[in-house]
Amino acid sequence: MVDAKGMKQEKIKIIATIGPSSHKKSIINKMDLAGVDVFRVNLSHTRIDDLEGIINQLREWTEKTICIDTEGAQIRTGTIRENSVKVDAHEIVELVGAGTIGDRLRIPLTLEEPWNILRSGSVLKIDFNTVILQVVKVEGEEITGRILEGGIIRSNKGISHDIDVHLPAFTSKDVQAFKIAKKYGINTVAFSFASSARDVVVLRGYFDGNVTVISKIESALGLSNVDAICNESDAILVDRGDLSRDVPIEKIPFAQQYIQKKAKFMKTPVYIATNLLESMVRNYKPTRAEINDIAYTLFSGADGLVLAAETTIGNYPVESVRMIVR
Repeated sequence: MVDAKGMKQEKIKIIATIGPSSHKKSIINKMDLAGVDVFRVNLSHTRIDDLEGIINQLREWTEKTICIDTEGAQIRTGTIRENSVKVDAHEIVELVGAGTIGDRLRIPLTLEEPWNILRSGSVLKIDFNTVILQVVKVEGEEITGRILEGGIIRSNKGISHDIDVHLPAFTSKDVQAFKIAKKYGINTVAFSFASSARDVVVLRGYFDGNVTVISKIESALGLSNVDAICNESDAILVDRGDLSRDVPIEKIPFAQQYIQKKAKFMKTPVYIATNLLESMVRNYKPTRAEINDIAYTLFSGADGLVLAAETTIGNYPVESVRMIVR
């Protein structure tokens, strides 16, 4: 790429996430031609039984890089009957582990053994504070919670917490996905909720070292260890959405700038994700504020941009890619 002054510039990478809106041959072909460099498969929203089929289809439809994005060290809501449930303040609910279908009285979590993780007094904030609940009792495998702020709880939504415990860096689903990725020669992995350089090394071990690791900084722990993570990673991805669970939203621009400066100093490419073209989920054109955000992000040294909701559930996945290119 050459700028207006005739100086050579590195191409900005465009990473597009696959979802219901884009998982079609015609759409993938158009996104490919529009300028997508990497097609991302988010394991947090992909059934492990579907992964091989998705990889095979993408391989048929495009020659661009395919990246699997791990679930990582996070807590999410599990499957809820009819996909959502309304809860009111002061209600008492039971918290249950992975594999149990939730309802109004039982809130499922993706943790295998939540009774070994949660503690009495723990506060869980579901889906960016849509619902807040507190654990009031853990007795054996029974966990009782009280709703502090009511609202709608939906399936597969992120949960922020105040639990001082080290969650496993990779879920059992992640490990299965690594085996599938190796089988099909997929060697690019986005590492969700990266919190230490040691975990990056562990990830490389699953691929015998032959893997490109894009470590995602999306927690306070990852932010505090960003230097070491940059040193062990092939690239860094700033997930502004999940990071805002741990960092006040008004400080996210400063956190982004801090991470970008650290990555640049370490000569590690840095990509930016979340809300780049959020309005284009429903609208044909973005807002001026979104375009300004993208321009500022690129001016400050970003090496790549990540489209998520825009290309997974948005009405205009191809147009979103074209807008980023323009």
